[in-house]
Amino acid sequence: MPLGLSPRHTITLLHRLAAGGWLTRIKKGLYAINDPVTRLPKAHPFAIGAAIVSPSAISHWSALQHWGLTEQLPTTVTLSSPIRTFPPADEADGHGSRPVWSVAGMRYEFVAIARPRFFGVTQVWVNERNQVPMFDRERALLDAFHHFHIFGSLSVALEILETHLKDIDVHRLVEHAVRLDIAVVVKRLGWALEELGVTADVLAPLRSYPSKGDSPLDPGRPARGRHNPTWRVIENLHDGR
Repeated sequence: MPLGLSPRHTITLLHRLAAGGWLTRIKKGLYAINDPVTRLPKAHPFAIGAAIVSPSAISHWSALQHWGLTEQLPTTVTLSSPIRTFPPADEADGHGSRPVWSVAGMRYEFVAIARPRFFGVTQVWVNERNQVPMFDRERALLDAFHHFHIFGSLSVALEILETHLKDIDVHRLVEHAVRLDIAVVVKRLGWALEELGVTADVLAPLRSYPSKGDSPLDPGRPARGRHNPTWRVIENLHDGR
C-alpha cells in the first residue's frame, strides 16, 4: 500500500531504519529486513548475493558446497554473472586481491563470464522463504576444471570427480563441457573421466572436440610429463594420478 512519502522522506526513513538496525543496506536503493533480535538480514546470504547483481547464479565453492560435493565451508559467497560489476569503493571489502562486496559481514564475489557460458542455472530453495538461481552440480564442477585462480589447482576438481562420480550426471557433465566451449576444460575433463573408467561412448563428444597443441593438466605446475596423444594434455601431476 502506498505510504504517500516523498522521495526525500523515503530516503530519510530508510536511513533511520538502517541506522536503528531494522534494515541492512545491500546497495543503493536495495535493503534487507533484519531479524529484530540478531539485527542481521533475515534473507539467506545466497539471496542477498543474487539480489546484488541480476542475472547471476551461485557458483564455484558456494554451489559445490550446497550440492554436497565439498565439505569446505566457503568464507565468501561466489556468484557468476554475464554482467561485469565492481563494488563501489565505499562498499568494497579490502581483503584479498579481488574486489568483493561486503554486506552485514558477509563477502560476495562476482565472476564475470561470457553470456553464452551462463547456462546450467537452476532455481534452488535454500530455506523456507528464499529461492535462488544456482549452477547445477555439473556446471559448477566445470569451473573447478577452469578457474584455478579460485580453486588453486586441478586437484580440487579431480578429488570431487573421483569421490562423487556416482552423484554426478556424467552425460550432462559432458554436454555442459562441450557447450562451455573451452578446449582446455574439455581436455582435462576427458582425461579425468577416462582415468576413472568412464566408457568410450560417453567420452565420444569430448574426443571429437577440436583442439590444437598440448596443454598442461595443471598450469600451476611445471609443464613436464608424459604427453597424452588422446587428450592432448601434458600429464604434469606429481601425486601418482
